[in-house]
Amino acid sequence: MRIAIQVSELRYATDDGVLVLDGFSLGVPGDGFVFVVGPPSSGKTLLLELILREKVPTGGQILVLGRNMARLSPPRARELRRRIGYMPEGSVVLDRRSVQGNLEFKLRALAIGEAEAREHIARAVELAHLRGEEATPAAALDELGQRKLVLALALCPEPAVLLCDDPFRGLTTEGQDEFVAMLRALNEAGVAVLATTRDPDIPARHGFPPRDRAPLLQYTVYLRPGVTG
Repeated sequence: MRIAIQVSELRYATDDGVLVLDGFSLGVPGDGFVFVVGPPSSGKTLLLELILREKVPTGGQILVLGRNMARLSPPRARELRRRIGYMPEGSVVLDRRSVQGNLEFKLRALAIGEAEAREHIARAVELAHLRGEEATPAAALDELGQRKLVLALALCPEPAVLLCDDPFRGLTTEGQDEFVAMLRALNEAGVAVLATTRDPDIPARHGFPPRDRAPLLQYTVYLRPGVTG
């Protein structure tokens, strides 16, 4: 089975010696969907930063799409990052640009040609449930619409892996459920999904069991404050 993300015996200590992760392991199959649940300061965002190589672990190994992140040269790392969609916590949209304008801006920054960009935008808008909102200014979108736009940005260009840092925070229950449904549809379309949340009710409500008794493709990992292993 193809593994999208393999985290093995991960260890991370801050510069002042505070141990956050110790012996943490996690596997996301190529067609898997995994939730990481934990309260603030439990290491959820840190885990994604380590996977993206924005921070360097103290120990352990991280493989993404079969590549060891620690051993990649900067050009190879940048190339691999283009296959990873990332939704950071909070908004990263350009308020004065439209939905389409935001997506065009990102794809131009990646030096993707106009014809190819149109294809990526059409797919991202469809998958993020923003069809008909292309001309809407980002600032005019409601909270759920803003979150959908951040998702669409993460989908441009087409990633093999999607990392989502607590995209449900601040949404209504209905909005959370719609967002999970979008992530499920992406997963069914072949994208591996790793999503964090501080609310354990979200994965539980959608049938994601704890890792220790989970099906192989979909499960939940729980972090706790302090050292997580």
